[in-house]
Amino acid sequence: ATNTGALMAQAAASSVNKEMELSMERLSTGKRINSAADDAAGVAIASRLTSEIRGTNQAIRNAMDGQALIDTAEGAHSEIESILQRMREVAVQAANDTNSTADRTSMATEMSQLKEEINRIAATTTWAGVSLLNGDGNDGVISTTADATNTFNFQISSNETGSEDVLDVAIKAVDATSLGIGGSSSAATVASTSVAQNSTTFNATVSGGAVSFTAQASDAAPSASGQNNIVFTIDGTSFTFDAHTNGVAQGYGSTADNIGDAFVQFLEDQSGLDGYAFSNNGSGVVSITKANAVAIDTTANANLAMTAIDSAITELNTQRAKLGSFSNRLDSTVSNLTNVSANLQAGRGRIEDADFAAETTSLAKSQILQQASTAMLAQANASKQNVLSLLQG
Repeated sequence: ATNTGALMAQAAASSVNKEMELSMERLSTGKRINSAADDAAGVAIASRLTSEIRGTNQAIRNAMDGQALIDTAEGAHSEIESILQRMREVAVQAANDTNSTADRTSMATEMSQLKEEINRIAATTTWAGVSLLNGDGNDGVISTTADATNTFNFQISSNETGSEDVLDVAIKAVDATSLGIGGSSSAATVASTSVAQNSTTFNATVSGGAVSFTAQASDAAPSASGQNNIVFTIDGTSFTFDAHTNGVAQGYGSTADNIGDAFVQFLEDQSGLDGYAFSNNGSGVVSITKANAVAIDTTANANLAMTAIDSAITELNTQRAKLGSFSNRLDSTVSNLTNVSANLQAGRGRIEDADFAAETTSLAKSQILQQASTAMLAQANASKQNVLSLLQG
């Protein structure tokens, strides 16, 4: 005969046993979702949250590494600024005429060593082997020496790369040349190879670091057929200036001052003279000096050196301010990302973590029901034993 009671008790015991095993699994792992069968949608949501959490945590590390890189660069800037202050102090000392030639020579030796130390710091300051201050163009692009930079991109978000997810930091080169104090002499060495003189046009005289033009007649102008070439050298590099082709034909007048202006424009157009400065005194005397010189051999040169060093200090401090701003910004970035990560983990926990109170209660209930169903199965089997008495004769 069919033992219906036993079958029902057996089914109940099987169902209760499954529920008990599920509760035990959740309690042992601490997770409400242990497989996709537990919550198909919850698995997908938790997976996406995990990606965001791990990405955000890495972004925090990225921001902290970036901040350390920036602080390393700024620390080197601080030392270079100290050196520049000492160089300016030496220039001020050298400007005083109580110094002998020997005194100024000794000061110049210190000035030279200080510049070399700036160059050394710029060349050797690195972060994990990556140069920071030499302007070698981490992004592969260098325009001019003055604009040479290393550009660093810091991924400070767990999202795909976008303008709001990346912090770009450009660190300019801070060697002596880039700061405008790389020269060793304020006056360029200018020498004439040949100066064509024509009494109906103009005379040109090369003397020291200047070229003087003298017009020979008020209405005279260098002509296309005249002898107008000046062949000269600046620190050993040869150039040729034609007072007609480079002057009159370009719209300049015939006075000494006009030809001087034309000569200045000619010099500024030469690619090999980027490190020089040119000036016309208004009477046709063009002075040629090194733009980044910090010579202190004379009072005048020491004063020029002070001006150049002041400009270098200003440029350096401008960059230090930018680096400090980036470092402070990354403090906020790390704080925000830390808060985001904590909230994301809390959200994921609410989806996939087990409720221990509920699961413990469910386990106790399942254990009671398992015992009851087992007892009822035994009773159902025992109740059918009475059928055997009918078979006894």
